[in-house]
Order: sequence, then C-alpha cells, then structure tokens
Amino acid sequence: MTSTTLRSLNEPLEHTSAGAKAATLARLTAAGLPITEGVVIPVGYPDGLLPSAVAEILKNCAAPHGLIARSSAVAEDGTSASYAGLYTSRICLAHPTALLDAVRAVRASVHNPAVAAYSRALGAEASPPQMAVLVQPVLRPACAGVLAADITRGSWRIEAVHGLAEPLVSGSRTGEIHTAGPDGQAAVRPTTQSVLLLPGTPQELTMPPGEWVTLVPGSATTAKVQTSGSGILHLYTPGALSEGPVLADDLRARLLTVAAQAADVLGLEHIDIEWAITPDGQLHLVQARPLTVPLTDAAASAPLTDAQVLHGIPAAPGTGAGPATFDADTASRVLVCGALDPGAVAALLARPAAVVATTGGPLSHTAIITRELGIPCVTNVTDALTAIAPGTLLEVDGSAGTVRLASAVPTQRTEPPRSLASVAVLTRALDTTAPTDGRAATILWYDPDGPTTAGHEHPVGVLLPGDLPAPVTVPATHRPLRLPGMGVLLWASDAAPPPAEIAVLDPEGEILYRRAVPHAAN
Repeated sequence: MTSTTLRSLNEPLEHTSAGAKAATLARLTAAGLPITEGVVIPVGYPDGLLPSAVAEILKNCAAPHGLIARSSAVAEDGTSASYAGLYTSRICLAHPTALLDAVRAVRASVHNPAVAAYSRALGAEASPPQMAVLVQPVLRPACAGVLAADITRGSWRIEAVHGLAEPLVSGSRTGEIHTAGPDGQAAVRPTTQSVLLLPGTPQELTMPPGEWVTLVPGSATTAKVQTSGSGILHLYTPGALSEGPVLADDLRARLLTVAAQAADVLGLEHIDIEWAITPDGQLHLVQARPLTVPLTDAAASAPLTDAQVLHGIPAAPGTGAGPATFDADTASRVLVCGALDPGAVAALLARPAAVVATTGGPLSHTAIITRELGIPCVTNVTDALTAIAPGTLLEVDGSAGTVRLASAVPTQRTEPPRSLASVAVLTRALDTTAPTDGRAATILWYDPDGPTTAGHEHPVGVLLPGDLPAPVTVPATHRPLRLPGMGVLLWASDAAPPPAEIAVLDPEGEILYRRAVPHAAN
C-alpha cells in the first residue's frame, strides 16, 4: 500500500519505506546522537500530492538558510554497495517551487543510468529502484567533513574543510587530513583553502560578487562573495580562518567519541560518517553508513627526489599500468582527470587499469567507488594534467600513492590470480549445477521469493543483510552466525566453519570485490 503520510526522524522508520539513509538517522536519533531534525517523503508517495507535502514541510520547518532534499534510496548505504554520490541531493531556498523542484530531482535520480550500471557491476540491483526523500534544514557549519574508522583496530581517518563538505565529498578539494598515528597520537596534514561554501539567506544570495558577508551573526569575521547560486554562497576564505587548523583537537576527540557510539548503535565494525560542526561548537552527524571497503595502511612510497615519480594520496589499493587517457575511452588505460567527481562513474565502470586525480582524497564519493570496484587510485596528484601527456605509459600504485612514468608498458604488479579455495562467493542466484571454479562455498543473498539452497553438492549459506526489515525463522538444520557490518549468515549446523573470505565475481569469474569474514559469533 502506498503511504501518503510524511514521517519524521523522531520516530522509528523502516528502510523499505523511508530508505536506508533516513532509517539509519532515525536509529541514531533514538539513541540520543546529534542528528538534525528531518521529514521523510516515503517511497511511492504520489507525485500529485507532492505540492501539499511541500507546503506542510515549509509550514513546520524553520530554515533560515534554506533546506536540503536528500536521497534516501532503499538500495544505498549497504554493506557492499554504497551508491556514494550517485543519487541527487539538492540545497534550495525555503520556497514552495524551489523545494518541489528539488524533491522531484531527487526522486528522478533513482533512474540515473549510472546507478543501474553500478548496481549491475556490484551485483546489487534493486528491482524496481525505490527512492524516499529526506528534507532537512541546511546547516551553516564552521567546518564539515568525513570520517572513516575501523572500530576494532582503533584506526581512523578524518578529512575536514571550512564550510560545507561538498567540495570534499565531490572530490574537487583535498581537505585537512587527520589520521591515527602509530603512537596513538593524531597526525595532521594541513590544507590551503581559497574558497569556502555556505548556504545563504535569501538576502545574502542576492549580493553581487565583491560584497561582504558576516559568517556568524554578531561576529566580526566577514568573507567576500566570489559568486552564488542554487542556494550556495561561494566565499573567499578570510585570513582569520586560514591561520589555524580546520578541526581543533577537542572537536576531533568529540567526533571520534560520537563515531564510536554510532558504530555501536548500528552494529558496525567499519563506519563511514559525514559530519558538520556549527559555529557554536555543536556536532551534527549528517550521514552514517557501513564503510564498504576499509582503508588500508599506506605502503612505502618512492623517494620524493625521483623525477620519474609523481606523488599523491593513496585512495584505492593495488597497482595498475597502461597508457594515460583523458577521455571516456578508459578500458585497460589509466584515467587521468581533474576532480574525481560523480560524473566519472561511467568511466570507472569501463574498468580502467587505474585512476589518477589532481584533487580530492580517499573519502570522496568516487574514491569510495574505485575501492568498491577494485580499481587502484591515487588522488591529489596536483600536477598530473601538466606532467602527463595522453598516451604516456604509467604505473600507478594506489597503496603508496605514486604514479611512475614508464618508458615501456611495465609488467603489471597487480595481485596474482587468487585461488577461491578459501572463498565463499556471494550471489543472488544459484546455478543449477555445482560451480567448477574451486570456490569453497556459495552464499546466497536472502530473497524470500528466491531459490532454496537444497540439492547442491558444495556448502551453501544464506546471508540476511543487517537491515533486514523483519525477523526470519532459522531452520532447525542451520545456525545463525553474526557477521558484524554485514548481517547474519545462516550456515548448516553440521558443516565446517564458513570460509575466511566472501567475494563477488564479475561475469568473467574475476574477483570484483572481497572482504574478510570476521570471527563469526552466535
């Protein structure tokens, strides 16, 4: 049945109607974590009723700096497929026409061809695609960014910028980077930021370039307008902000504490959080989801004095080699680009040998997707577009953050073909005959209307994703094993323990994505 009732983050939400993003934020709200209030237009809400829904939202929502209509698709923010940056979110004025246009744009983004291609590549197709819309007041932050953390290892990475996080997550800017050092102390890599983005009031958005905006009411800090549009002010960063760190030590400590609390509420060992801190020092969690592919420790890099090597930030591990390309013809080539923004997804799905980007960091949306697709990637190679000519032979090491200019096609140093002897292959459909690729087991993604696991000669389990909407009766012949960050695995009681890894294969049988299976617990 189609719901015509708007929902709130202050009430329990199911991901099947409110989408994954909103349902997760509702869980965190219920746990007392700092989440901005929001209204959800649920999946399947009739288009003809949207004007009245918009009117109701505007009547009850104080939004001095506008609103943001955010995607909350049922399929996004999963344990293996994030859909990072593939759906639309739009900031707009608190005006009926502007908000209605934003909501419709978000709903339409579920049909983006890049979304469908990405879904097929990761075996995460949702049929039919379903989208809810989360509407919230826009925060006007002093700083914002992204955090990725491995809770069990105590390792983490934070990227931060002044103002909105959009330049950071889109890959157009490299932020200030905080990482956990080997001695337990934080290591900080500073950044320079010439322009910051902030949502504006209606009056501020009419100001011409060169005018001055007060960043915080009652403060003396002002910034000059560079340009504005779509509800966003582009401001030259004032000198007062350039002199100190973006994220102060005490705020970083608070962010890490809240991130650990969020991971505990959501039952995640690896978590990816988007956050914002307002000028009054209040922390807000904007989004929280599983970190689909945990960040790896950077490998040893080539000396900075090696003229044949360009250096950047490791973003996706592995090595790849081939001629450089600057266009959409990326198959088996090294894609060299400016900002690694969501528009690059089509090129990534053509399976380049590696990616080299001039800006951004490993927590940008598209860098996340390169890791999910298993494509080596180096970001923030600032001189890549001038130092590399089309066709130049390159060897990219995404673990060390280096790009080596080669005189001939080097031997690919990617990982050798891996045996599937200790791997369980995750699939949405079982073959009628037992596979002959040497896999240790098959794990079937749970589908209440799908095939059964009976009649197969090799071990078969069933994965119940962590956000399963309803309890499932466990057969007497199976035992439930909790896989943190993934869900619950139903495994035959009389079988040996499940394999050490779960993998997804591409149509040619190559490993597209894999992750270690943590120690399973009842």
